[in-house]
Amino acid sequence: MANNDRYLSGKEVRAIAKANAREIKRLEAYKNRKAPESEFLAEMRDPSNILEIEDLHTFFYTEQGVVQAVNGVSYDVPRNAVVGVVGESGCGKSVTAMSVMRLIQGPAGQIVDGSIRFKAYDYKRDAKGNPVLKEGSQTEYEMEEKVYDIAKMPVHEIHRIRGKQVAMIFQEPMTSLNPVFTIGEQLDEVTFIHTPGATKEQARAKSEEMLRLVGIIPENVYNAFPHELSGGMRQRVMIAMALAAEPRLIIADEPTTALDVTIQAQILDLLQDIKNKIDGSILLITHDLGVIAEMADYVVVMYAGKVIEKGTVQEIFRDPRHPYTIGLQKSKPTMTLDDGTELYNIPGNVPNPINMPSYCYFKERCDKCTAKCAGDYPCMVQVSPTHFVACHLYSEEENHG
Repeated sequence: MANNDRYLSGKEVRAIAKANAREIKRLEAYKNRKAPESEFLAEMRDPSNILEIEDLHTFFYTEQGVVQAVNGVSYDVPRNAVVGVVGESGCGKSVTAMSVMRLIQGPAGQIVDGSIRFKAYDYKRDAKGNPVLKEGSQTEYEMEEKVYDIAKMPVHEIHRIRGKQVAMIFQEPMTSLNPVFTIGEQLDEVTFIHTPGATKEQARAKSEEMLRLVGIIPENVYNAFPHELSGGMRQRVMIAMALAAEPRLIIADEPTTALDVTIQAQILDLLQDIKNKIDGSILLITHDLGVIAEMADYVVVMYAGKVIEKGTVQEIFRDPRHPYTIGLQKSKPTMTLDDGTELYNIPGNVPNPINMPSYCYFKERCDKCTAKCAGDYPCMVQVSPTHFVACHLYSEEENHG
């Protein structure tokens, strides 16, 4: 690979393109293979988890080289919990979520390695893969609990998970809603796709039920187009759409970024209420530490494609260990900040995601850097039963001493 501080020669560009094409061809063939269900069934490491991401690698193959957007990420989402993922822009938060949804834009973007185990409550299927009706019923289907490894699922099988079992609320609702279809038509489509044999009447009844759940009067919105609604109303519609198929996990990617403070509070309260009503889990991605403190049960801190600290919300906010986590908390404006006092900012920049160094990625920006930081990348160290940190300031000997 070429150096980051100079232009690539034509020979180097051709070599990169050739290597990329070879790897993309292999990964695309794996994604589009025909495979029996047994190939992507798995077992949860901890039965209390709904999602387990283990050593996930998601790369983007570019003309300059391979962008290691997600580089060995591991964390769990327990059932009935809110897990907040926080970090700077470009740290891999959204790419991890998109990997769970299998929405990585190919062929350049690929899940290269790792596991994404998800505990689904899916239709029981016959030998041909068709849902099995309950005995004596023409409309109800038998259900069973299965664990799928989403990273190993062929693309044509992902409909078992996406939308039905795992739903996503995107950052900007106006780019997620189709401007030429009414709200009702777009909500009804969720029921048609994920409920076998659903009628128009059943779909409309479900859509209206979901709109009421998010605090919208259906008569006012069902026949409206997206541009006729405010930003807060559109975001509520997106939440209603995510809930329509009764998912076990909701991924909320910066759900309040485009909204004013008052509406933000309403949306966050709504998400908290809905989590309790649907008996599900939420994976909340945000830059806002205040949102994390208010909403999350567990926190995952990411930096440059890796998890650098994770624990309960109390541990991360009251006893942060990694210098990056401490820097993030110091960077947040507070009501007690004295006039004229400069707000703290973490010096330097995130390293280039192509040709990442072998040592700690935060080394060049860290004010607690030691000689050990120039060595191998730090391993994840357990500092309490639920608190983990990847930093050379901590070692197994220190924690057991």
